[in-house]
Amino acid sequence: MQARMRALSRGGGAAVVAAALLVPLGATATAAAAEGTTTVITDFEGGAPSGFFSYGSAGFGVVDVAAGTADAKPGQEGPTKVLSYGWDVTAGGSFGGVGETFTATRDVSAYDGVTFWMNGSGNGTALQFELFDGGANPDVSERFDTTIVDDVAGWRQVTLPWSAFQRATDFQPDGAPNDGFGKAAVWGYALPAVNGANTVRIDDIAVYSGIEVPPAVSFASSTASLIEGDTGSIEVRLDRALETPVTVALEATDGTAAAGDDYVDPSTTIEFAAGQTSRTVDLETVADDVEEANETLVLTLADAAGATVGSPSSMTVTIIDDDGEVVGPPSGRTLVVDDHEAPLVRGDAGGVPVGWFNAEDPNSSVAFERTDAAPAPVPGAPAGNHVLQADYRVTSFGVVVRNFTNEAADAWTTQDWSTYEGIGFWMYGNGSGTDLFLDLLDNRNPGSTVDDAERFVVSFKDDWRGWKFLTFDFADFSRKNIGNNAPNDGLTLTEMHGYAFGSLRTAAPQTFRFDDVLLYGEAEPPALSVGFDRAGYEVTEGDTATGVIRLNRVADEDVTVSWESLAIEARTATEDLSATADRDFTPGSGTVTIPAGERQVAIELPTLQDGKHEVDETFVVRLSDPVGAEFGFVRTATVSIQDDDEIDPTLVDDFETTPWLFDTTGKSVLTTREIEAGSGAGYPGQDSYEYVADFAHKGPATLSRDFAGGQDWSDADGLSFWVNGTGKQTKVTVGLKDDPAPDGGPDTWELAWSDEFDGPAGAPANPENWTYETGGWGWGNDELQYYTDSTDNAALDGNGNLVITAREIDPATTDLECWYGPCEYTSARLITEQKQEFQYGRIESRVKVPEGSGIWPAVWSLGTDFREVGWPQTGEIDVMEFVGRLPNEIFGTIHGPGYSGGQSYGGIYDFGAPVPGDWHEFAVEWTPEEIVWSVDGIVYHQADPADVAPNEWVFDHPFSLLTNVAIGGNFGGALGDDLEFPQSLTVDYVRVYQAPDTAERFTADVTVRGTGWQQVTVPFDAFKREKKQPAGAPNDGLTLTDVQGYSLTFGGSGQVSVDRVTVE
Repeated sequence: MQARMRALSRGGGAAVVAAALLVPLGATATAAAAEGTTTVITDFEGGAPSGFFSYGSAGFGVVDVAAGTADAKPGQEGPTKVLSYGWDVTAGGSFGGVGETFTATRDVSAYDGVTFWMNGSGNGTALQFELFDGGANPDVSERFDTTIVDDVAGWRQVTLPWSAFQRATDFQPDGAPNDGFGKAAVWGYALPAVNGANTVRIDDIAVYSGIEVPPAVSFASSTASLIEGDTGSIEVRLDRALETPVTVALEATDGTAAAGDDYVDPSTTIEFAAGQTSRTVDLETVADDVEEANETLVLTLADAAGATVGSPSSMTVTIIDDDGEVVGPPSGRTLVVDDHEAPLVRGDAGGVPVGWFNAEDPNSSVAFERTDAAPAPVPGAPAGNHVLQADYRVTSFGVVVRNFTNEAADAWTTQDWSTYEGIGFWMYGNGSGTDLFLDLLDNRNPGSTVDDAERFVVSFKDDWRGWKFLTFDFADFSRKNIGNNAPNDGLTLTEMHGYAFGSLRTAAPQTFRFDDVLLYGEAEPPALSVGFDRAGYEVTEGDTATGVIRLNRVADEDVTVSWESLAIEARTATEDLSATADRDFTPGSGTVTIPAGERQVAIELPTLQDGKHEVDETFVVRLSDPVGAEFGFVRTATVSIQDDDEIDPTLVDDFETTPWLFDTTGKSVLTTREIEAGSGAGYPGQDSYEYVADFAHKGPATLSRDFAGGQDWSDADGLSFWVNGTGKQTKVTVGLKDDPAPDGGPDTWELAWSDEFDGPAGAPANPENWTYETGGWGWGNDELQYYTDSTDNAALDGNGNLVITAREIDPATTDLECWYGPCEYTSARLITEQKQEFQYGRIESRVKVPEGSGIWPAVWSLGTDFREVGWPQTGEIDVMEFVGRLPNEIFGTIHGPGYSGGQSYGGIYDFGAPVPGDWHEFAVEWTPEEIVWSVDGIVYHQADPADVAPNEWVFDHPFSLLTNVAIGGNFGGALGDDLEFPQSLTVDYVRVYQAPDTAERFTADVTVRGTGWQQVTVPFDAFKREKKQPAGAPNDGLTLTDVQGYSLTFGGSGQVSVDRVTVE
């Protein structure tokens, strides 16, 4: 299970983002149905079931609870056993949980939901209940979950109806279906931790129904295997204890195995006495000396009395032949990697174990040693041969790892396996049926000091006895994500870091022996390719980054390639803003040669120090025109310039961006221009490139800015600004808007801003309101589209609407680059950042959504500080999200620290009919106390600080608005056959209603004389209350604790330049 994290995401988690329902124990998660049927899945009376597991930063135990004690459950009459489950996921990126996988699927479709007892601490942390639905096995089943808040101390019975479950967005296994919550084939469940640290107790996990559900009898598993000559126990289960007996007939049918020759017919009638839920029948197989293929028979349940026959009603049994000749290693080219004749060294490379070591979950144990006392000699091995012996008792995972190292065992070294076809080894089997795996540890990120090796895995079963040589072609391995931020560039085999033998579960303790791990075969060397050694570099502002251009293997001849560093507007891999050439970095280009026999060459990428605090900025470096090699995996790399300048707490405005947030009155024009440091045109002390505001006016005119959220200037003495005058004496009136009356709430709000999208067809969205964000980096969710600034993807329709259109394009002809290669889709994403910002109010939009599985439109908002503090710390409010794979539902959600991605706090409105095709009005009403979501005037969700406690409520600062249409991604899901392009989100309007402007007005006059730059400071005690005030304005003096904005009114005519407005 991967880490439950998300980068800056589009909602939904994770990973982004489905709206997980948080169920407080003190509210809706209360009591199970008093009548009807409750069928217990796990009661822990026999300890943890065989399929129980833990993972990550979580562990469990089964503890005894005596009746009459403080720990006893309500109504408990005798001793019982319960699950004790603890977790600590407070560290960034940590995750964990417990759960159970079933040996066969369970059909729970006749029930209404899940119920269980939970003894919480009431500390406000949260956990999920997650079900594994459908798919070929538990590892590829679709996940559905809901989230529960532990807000009540003591025992409570939690009831979770199926309607509370949503498709998980923080994790879905590769290959999982996307076909809805069927409930007819459930493979298990998990209790993932969401946040914090806690220990809870769980008991009597069950499914419930409000009506009577007939009892069912079934096999415990749908398959079994026995080695020829063995006798095995076949388990048949009754899904709940009854007061009356149940009988069922077990019948055997020949497949390729024949009764009498290959097995003894076990046909019988099985009786469950009152209170019994499990019975076993012995199946005896017949040994012979004939080498033959494995054979099968089918067991079937029928003619049940007192119950129905449930699923699985049949079991296929495979009889494994053990008469074949033992075949040793492949002939031809081989290379022994480990023969275990040398001692098994253990070491440490900067905190990473090297040599040999074991790893396991907290409830498992793994040990290993080198021994010459195997149960039987390895075929062909000399006397005294040593083997690796590994002991496993595993509930969730356990591995014996071989990390390659040097003689001193203090470095993690690599081997090149790229010219071999596969890997093999001897293993002494026990016939236990244990599922095992072999992990390969491939390359790591360049310069890494941690274990971020990319894993690839192949699985096999212990279904033989004695020594057997196993071979696995490298093509048989699949990528394994363990959440360690590994590279994702395929099984390169050129820098192998090691391998591991492991299991996810052992029904009983097992001891396995391995020997002679070797490589075999002749593989064509991979095509010689050249690329960067990583997808992105980071460099401190003013320093020089080193880019490494690297071959995938050493070449026999020189390889040349050209490179160029440049600025681009499109986002390529991060949320950084674009760096500016010759301001933030020095652009460069050239051609480099990697000499024969060498593998890499370095290039220098200098950046520039500007002395200004700003968000991180990115430029790219691209390769072109390779000679002697083809392009490798990373042809374009990003360079993120990490700003190291301190924030100036006194700075109000410095005009480094287009002044969209300013308003002007009178006959005036406001523009900005750049002044070079040292040019003589800058203000005194200017030591870097600087943008200034030029304000040309005919007659008196005002330059003003209202703040989206109030600012506290009470520790300052005055307002200061630099001005370059006209040479004439100019009167400047400085205005302040201070301390508005208390917000009267939604009933008093009035229209503060709107975009009605009026304009000619084909025109872009109003640039005074919206910026088109561009790029194809996946946007934190592995989305498939490239966002463009083309009116092909977002334009007015001439009928008062904005239409955002997602289109399919030909990757063979496009020059657009996405994270997965040439782009296949385009769309648009618009944001009001630095143009329109809001804190509190009603955000309202009327839209018509597109359709088809994989489409993901949204109207939403992000904190204006998201480039400074990152997501989710900035906060996200989703006014509306829709995913085409759930056509009847819309989502309203908040994301913040500790409740983001799949753990977000959200609500769902089910229309009962498809949403596309009709207009709907979506709104949030946002106050300091709460956020309330509605659709077409119907309130369906609300959130307040207590709902996310103890996590931080991050919705008391300004936000920007966004609207977009994503394709695919973590929440959008796989593209379905019903998705036809183009698809459009049509937006009729976006409106914001807020409290009327009641800020108290104050002014002070100053006179600017002469020419040239001069700093003007106006003491706050010089400001006087204006006679003309808006209705409702306070009259309490200039408090400066909640400043709403300022203005500069220039008399006469001319042009003045303004820069660096500060409080002093």
